[in-house]
Amino acid sequence: MTLGDDTDTGSEDWARTRDYLQNDPTKWDSLSWIAARTLIDSVNDVLGRGTQGLVEDLRARWTKTKKPTIDRSDVSRFLVIGDTGEQDASQYVVAPALARAAERAGFVLVLSDVIYPSGNVNDYVDGFYKPYRSNRVEGLKAPADVREKFALPENVPVYAMPGNHDWYDGLYGFAHQFLYPADAPPTWPSELLAPSFEEPLGRWQLIRDRFGRIMWRTPSEPSDRSAPARWGEPASDGTPAPEATLQPAPYFVIKTEHVDLVCIDTGIDGTIDGRQFDWLSSLGGEKPKILMTGKPLFVNGERRKGKVSGSPDETVYDIVADEKRGYVATVGGDTHNFQLYDPTVPDSSRDGLWHIVSGGGGAYTHATHPIRTATADARSDLRFRPTKLFPRSAESLSYFAQQLVPSIWRLLLTVVLFGGGVVLGRWLADTGSGGVAIAAMIVLMLLHLMPQRPGRSHFVRRLLLRLEALVAGVLATLFLYHYLPDAAGELLVLFGSCTLWICLNAWCVRWSRWWSPVERVPGWHHVAFGCVLAALVILALLPMVLDAGGSDQGRTVSWVLVVAVDLYAVLAIIGWRKRIVTTVNGARAASWLERSVVWAVLAQAAVVAGEMLRVMSGEGLTLLFRSGLLGLVPLVVIAVVVLAAILAPGLLTRRLRGEPVRRAQAWLRWRRWLVQPLVFLAAPVTLVLWAWVADAVDAAWMRAAFALPALLTVTVIGMLVVDWVRREHERLYMPLLVVAVLVLGVLLLGAAVPGLLDVPGFEAPGRLANGLRTWWPAVAVGAALFTAVAIGAAVLLAHLVFIGAYSLIVDLKAWVSPRYRPGGPTHYDFISEADATAIIEAEQEGGQAAEVEGVGRRTRRRAQIAFPGLNPPFGPIQKFVSEIYSLDEPPFFKHFLEFETSPTEVVVKIHRVRGDQPVEIEEVATISLTDAAVARH
Repeated sequence: MTLGDDTDTGSEDWARTRDYLQNDPTKWDSLSWIAARTLIDSVNDVLGRGTQGLVEDLRARWTKTKKPTIDRSDVSRFLVIGDTGEQDASQYVVAPALARAAERAGFVLVLSDVIYPSGNVNDYVDGFYKPYRSNRVEGLKAPADVREKFALPENVPVYAMPGNHDWYDGLYGFAHQFLYPADAPPTWPSELLAPSFEEPLGRWQLIRDRFGRIMWRTPSEPSDRSAPARWGEPASDGTPAPEATLQPAPYFVIKTEHVDLVCIDTGIDGTIDGRQFDWLSSLGGEKPKILMTGKPLFVNGERRKGKVSGSPDETVYDIVADEKRGYVATVGGDTHNFQLYDPTVPDSSRDGLWHIVSGGGGAYTHATHPIRTATADARSDLRFRPTKLFPRSAESLSYFAQQLVPSIWRLLLTVVLFGGGVVLGRWLADTGSGGVAIAAMIVLMLLHLMPQRPGRSHFVRRLLLRLEALVAGVLATLFLYHYLPDAAGELLVLFGSCTLWICLNAWCVRWSRWWSPVERVPGWHHVAFGCVLAALVILALLPMVLDAGGSDQGRTVSWVLVVAVDLYAVLAIIGWRKRIVTTVNGARAASWLERSVVWAVLAQAAVVAGEMLRVMSGEGLTLLFRSGLLGLVPLVVIAVVVLAAILAPGLLTRRLRGEPVRRAQAWLRWRRWLVQPLVFLAAPVTLVLWAWVADAVDAAWMRAAFALPALLTVTVIGMLVVDWVRREHERLYMPLLVVAVLVLGVLLLGAAVPGLLDVPGFEAPGRLANGLRTWWPAVAVGAALFTAVAIGAAVLLAHLVFIGAYSLIVDLKAWVSPRYRPGGPTHYDFISEADATAIIEAEQEGGQAAEVEGVGRRTRRRAQIAFPGLNPPFGPIQKFVSEIYSLDEPPFFKHFLEFETSPTEVVVKIHRVRGDQPVEIEEVATISLTDAAVARH
């Protein structure tokens, strides 16, 4: 390995990136994959997977030749970078090193996901031109000596393969930049959204196809801001010269001097269509080939063959694995790290081909510590062992543990403060402090929206969030005492007892590793488990036993609790026995892992439901408990309306069956003017009518059923409106949000303090506030909101107990996430490299982090929270740790690849970019081309 032999150490790249982005910030600033804004922009992922043939039709539209080929036979050195376009510091920090390396390269190939989150044509300035072609962007404010570091040489073209995110706008933005010249841009083929009425579809597939086509989020048109970036260097007369078309299709072959790069387009779901497969099958030639694919064939220790839509017996891997076709390697993106599968190492690729995953060009880093790399693996016929990883396994565990564990502590503190707010609210219930609590929440939310000083932003926002949780608990209790004063005390006791019981269950599951298959269990474990289970059964029945000695008037459903507890005990015993298997890596163990946690959760939910029915029946509150089930009724009504709407255009155009063109045009008109408005209005209109009927017939069950769907509808509409304002009126977004918080807060304050808003001559605010306090739909939505928050807090607390968050109370180092500063603490100060390596080896050999000798107790606890093992269950935080905890400051774990070819071999080098450290360049593979020539002949 060499450090910084790219003519510049690379240690200044982070400083350059920071200066560049401070002067010329991007639209997304810091792209988060847990933000509603990002998820809404990516909705076409779900819709596109349900459509039948839409991606294939669009791909055919963008493909302008049957034999898409790019002749670069003069090139023997080129660069490959995967999954780039996140438009934040994690992408920009790679660009200077890429520009330096490109001085010796013939071209750059972007491997999948050029632009996140949805391939928007207007995001190419921030996600492509500013980091790689800064000399083509007008009006930049950064100093020239900084900007020039983010410009590839003009004589080095950039080719690109679309990823699933580029397909979220139907490849429209990609076509603008790579498939069409600037003076002849593409037009959006809206007619392709019409279905093919001749192709028979099953009932469910028909519904998914029509819904996907109707709700498809059509792409944005280019704005003025994106136009200048599409032009090249000015001509001699001063006029701008349009850039020529770079590539003929989304899939193509690049013919270099010694190898052919076969670049395929895997669409949204990782499949290719029949037309592309026929092209792939037809490729011949004497040169060895390297497959470039958006979805890797070998990844995370598994082989994924690459399906062909409409041809279940054919795969991409079958083509590549055929020795006569001359493939020597595959390179895939999509997974945001580096993995190498070496055919010369036992249990690695095992098919004679080199397989590389290279998706670390800018997007968040995927953790590598869960990837099985142990040599001894009972599933050796199903698993493949990567020989090199970046970040390395120990590095990955240390880094993500340093980010995850303190956030788990903060999450635990938030839930505890919410519980403290509930207790405090009980004390304040008789003091009339509702107005003070609402005012406190308004102030906290406004402070949360204010810009924070650099360096203190994270601390202040985290403090505000903890205080908001405390006030939310107070508000929940005050709301309960205001509307249910007689039953509030008993409901709080019920909430507390149920939360305690499920937390004890979570501790029991964690202690016993009940979910984890084993080959044998010591006898004393059976006794201990039986004692703990008996104690939990007694605790579940104890409230009913205590009530038996007192008044139990009207409580007629105690038998439900008894049945639920019996079921819980039986499932626990069966599960404890079934976890003992012949081999922990066999099919029976895999089946157990898929079902065990579901059984455990359902059994506990049954006991909690039984206790709630027992308590609530005595106070006549069964209707309140059943409101969750009753809430399904309006949801079903809404679903029926939507279903009728999406099927209507097909029925209304049946008379045109003999004229497919006219029928498609008519279908699109119905889609635009009838179906889309009806789908968007179905929920609010249904709920308005539902509330009107509930008032007219005075039906208590209809009012109870209103709460949940109304809360869901208000939440979804609010998210869509906020997203629309942010996209279309970016400058007005924050002022409007502040005004909305103030208006709603003042109205709620007036509802909590009668008469506060009664201003002579201006009575409207007072009437609105009184309406919020007494209008039952508003009360129902508030009740649903606080109920959802309380249930979420209880479930979250149980999950935190399950992962051992309580152990962090005495671990002071786990309380703080250190911010980056040169020379400051690193992730290895949290879990050392040696300890991380020992823990990973123990897990991969079938042990547990808690059993690793030579590793401190606190370190083991930190590691076990971040990495409970190679088998499920993982909580959502652990499962999506990469998406949540990829930061926009060093250390970065980015990379790109350099390929140098000769008549006999291909040398692959990885350029590791960390931002504030020298760029590491290492030769990771030497791929023989002579062996491939022998196989072809």
